[in-house]
Amino acid sequence: MIVRKINNAGLIIKTKRYIVPVILALLMTNYVFSDPVRLSEADNGCTNSVEVGGEIEILLEGNPTTGYQWSLAGFTTNQIQQVGEVNYRQFESKDKVLRVGVGGRFVFKFKAIKQGQSNIKLIYRRSWETTVCDKVYSVVIEIK
Repeated sequence: MIVRKINNAGLIIKTKRYIVPVILALLMTNYVFSDPVRLSEADNGCTNSVEVGGEIEILLEGNPTTGYQWSLAGFTTNQIQQVGEVNYRQFESKDKVLRVGVGGRFVFKFKAIKQGQSNIKLIYRRSWETTVCDKVYSVVIEIK
């Protein structure tokens, strides 16, 4: 952009001309400027709300070195979609060294794409066992 006026008033007027259309375009696309809704084991069985376009992060503690891991059992695909794969973050020790056998958090990310209600169900179990799951995490998401 070439600015021919050196004074502050001219620069502010030209800047405002470009900011207003950008803000209007973002509002028309339902872009959300908020942090993701972060859920933990304390939210198991609860109902939470999020705006269309908003993100949901579910953080659950686990220890894959024991063979157990959290996996997605199902969710309503019409209202939300999973973002990427499940991620595992090991807890850091005081000396910031990653150690074998130390637990961490599994992180699931979802994005709200349509108004309505969605159920997310996660299970904690060993993949080779056919017995009942050790833990079940279920949450309802209201998308507004």
